[in-house]
Amino acid sequence: MLLKPARHDDIESLCAIESLYPQFITVQPPAEHLAALQNPNFAYLVARGDEGEVAGYVILTGLQSPHHNVELRRIAVRNPSQRLGRPVLREAIALAFTQYGAHRLWLDVAEENTRAQSLYRSLGFQQEGILREAHFHNGSYASLVLMSMLAREYKEQIAP
Repeated sequence: MLLKPARHDDIESLCAIESLYPQFITVQPPAEHLAALQNPNFAYLVARGDEGEVAGYVILTGLQSPHHNVELRRIAVRNPSQRLGRPVLREAIALAFTQYGAHRLWLDVAEENTRAQSLYRSLGFQQEGILREAHFHNGSYASLVLMSMLAREYKEQIAP
């Protein structure tokens, strides 16, 4: 298993990883991460490297949704060349459906982040639409691609 629950002392590493992707991620202050880490509606999960350092992380939210809609709020890795993104995402998807009881796992991704969109599609996410100029980031508005996967689609993927 790659992903383990994050600890308080991981927050600084999460912020450092966020800062590697300023074109796509708004760095949250540590206090916001710490508050969310204590919130039962969130799952903060980390992947550790050989030395125990945070190599990547995932934030899921909506764990208490009465509609069982879980959001993949964030996934980021320290070093994309290590090819950790796909296995981390694969495990996060599995956890969303098996451990957190998602009926629908959804995300939004910057329209210009075609690399991430390709990864999401390759693992079974389907595009639902475009949220036009829905996110104000770095002084301008960006459109977001809305994508999701349903529990039955996940089960079809893993069926023998």
